[in-house]
Amino acid sequence: MNKPHNYYKNTYHHLYNRGANKEKIFFGAEEYIYFLRRIKYYKEKFYINILAYCLLPNHFHLFVKQQTEKFTISQFTSSLLNSYTKAVNVKHRRSGTLFESKTKSKEITDESYFMWVIKYILENPVKGNLAREIEDWEFSNAKDLLNVRAGTLSDIKEVKSFFQSEKQMVSFLTDKSIKTNYEF
Repeated sequence: MNKPHNYYKNTYHHLYNRGANKEKIFFGAEEYIYFLRRIKYYKEKFYINILAYCLLPNHFHLFVKQQTEKFTISQFTSSLLNSYTKAVNVKHRRSGTLFESKTKSKEITDESYFMWVIKYILENPVKGNLAREIEDWEFSNAKDLLNVRAGTLSDIKEVKSFFQSEKQMVSFLTDKSIKTNYEF
């Protein structure tokens, strides 16, 4: 039985999914960039704020906020994954499912956990030995949050509001001694 999701205006959710049989869903830079373009398109179509994201070879994480009652996060994720799967299947002459199952969603209701969810998401490439520092990974919004580049996909202003200051945010996100033991 599927667990019901509380997709309502102004709710926050940690979304994640991985490849079927734990296989890759991103085969090169082109797929990562295409997926990010799809995120941008569907976030605007369905009024979803992206607060954090990280795309890895066989899975992805998104921390999102639903902006309206008219459209839900489930419409966003369904459209995103369906369009991405169709494009990958055509490009790689494959068929069938690309993702393991429906996208998992954990509603985050306690604002004190928002910064922890973001840190958890951005640390994935470091924990997976794909990068030494969070800002070394191209396919997350770490560089945007740390002012290394000026990205437009995520709502940096809202993310900064979760912290006491920009300096505290940068320190928290880059400090490897602060462990994210909580499972999101």
